[in-house]
Amino acid sequence: MGDAELLKCQNCHIPLELDSSLMELSLAQRNLLMNSATEPTVPAVQIPADRLKRLNSVRKGSELNLQPSVLNNLDSYVFLTGDSSTLHTTRLDGESGSEDDEDIRSRTLSSRISTLTNIFNILSSKSNIEYPVCQDCCDLLIQKLKGDYEDALKERDTYSDFLKRLERQQELEQDRSQEEGDSFEEERRIAEKEQEELLQKLANLEKTDADLDATIEKLEEELEVKKQHEMKELELRNIRDLEKMEFSKELQSLKNQYEFTLNSLDKLRKTNIYNETFRISHDGPFGTINGLRLGGLDEAPVPWQEINAALGQLVLLLATICARSEFKLTGYILRPMGSFSKIEQFDSKTQEWHSCDVFNNGGFKIGRIFNKGTSFDRAMVSIMDIIGQIISHLSLDRPVDSEEIELPYTMEAEKINGLSIKLSANKPGQEWTTACKFLLTNAKWLLAFSSSMITNS
Repeated sequence: MGDAELLKCQNCHIPLELDSSLMELSLAQRNLLMNSATEPTVPAVQIPADRLKRLNSVRKGSELNLQPSVLNNLDSYVFLTGDSSTLHTTRLDGESGSEDDEDIRSRTLSSRISTLTNIFNILSSKSNIEYPVCQDCCDLLIQKLKGDYEDALKERDTYSDFLKRLERQQELEQDRSQEEGDSFEEERRIAEKEQEELLQKLANLEKTDADLDATIEKLEEELEVKKQHEMKELELRNIRDLEKMEFSKELQSLKNQYEFTLNSLDKLRKTNIYNETFRISHDGPFGTINGLRLGGLDEAPVPWQEINAALGQLVLLLATICARSEFKLTGYILRPMGSFSKIEQFDSKTQEWHSCDVFNNGGFKIGRIFNKGTSFDRAMVSIMDIIGQIISHLSLDRPVDSEEIELPYTMEAEKINGLSIKLSANKPGQEWTTACKFLLTNAKWLLAFSSSMITNS
């Protein structure tokens, strides 16, 4: 076992046992194997002349004055200067001498194995076989090469037969061409005659073509004149159509404006300005006029500023109905002044006018002590009386056979639908809030009835 185990068969990868003749190759034998494996080949690329000249100018190794030992030693690439005999080893004792001998033999065997490895690599690079190989693999390779050789012989015979058939075919074609030579001459004469006739026809056709070109040019000029005339007519027609389109567009725009104006006029005629000005509705338990609540509850108190503003709108509504129906109230004069509106009441006993405040600030009133009605309570009762006078006036203006006017809620003295409209200097509660809601409902009904009568008149 040793360095020899490094060489294995490159086909089956089993260790090889080298022959002693390979292990003891001389320097000449190694040179012969390596030189035969590295035979120069014809370069596939042409070397330039200047580089070839430079290559030839290089001195060969034989021309150099080198020592023979250096030229023959392929394992060394170091040129030694001086006497090689001066290189020696010093042995310390007999035992160290034997170790040096063994080391030298080991290096010699390793060098031989390395040389053989290089030889095998060079041989493998020059063929399709990977060296080294064992005896069995070598026999198999020989059998394979024999098969390849027989296949090559068969292929050579096939190419040879094919080449012979091609040669026979060429000979037959040459004979056929000689036979057809005479007929070709006759055909050439016929073709020349046909060529002359065709040339004559071509000249006639060229003349006809020139005449047709002149005719086409003349027709194109006429067509251009006609196109210009048609373009002028088309421009005039487009101008007339454009004017007609603009006129139609303007007419349609006027029609649309007229229809829009009529629709707006009808909408305005159907619009009740009084309903738009005085929008009476409700918000839960509260009656509202233009979004202002009239009344108040313990769980939902309403500030007096909002209540006063709502009463001012109610006074303005009654004053507007009287003015539009040209009705003069008896014993009352309405003074609409927003949140501080008033109603002047005529006292028949004293023959004087007394002003009643249609607003309240929720402060303490002296009338609460003596259980007398306040100015605010008299104003609320006056509003109910005024609504009754307007209903009576509107009933007189209606035809005799028409039905009697009835309000949704009956009003008698200071009560509406059985609920007192007086606050009596108390805090607004459920009863007074409901009575105010009924009062606004009657006012809304009165507004709708009076506006319909005023519109019809």
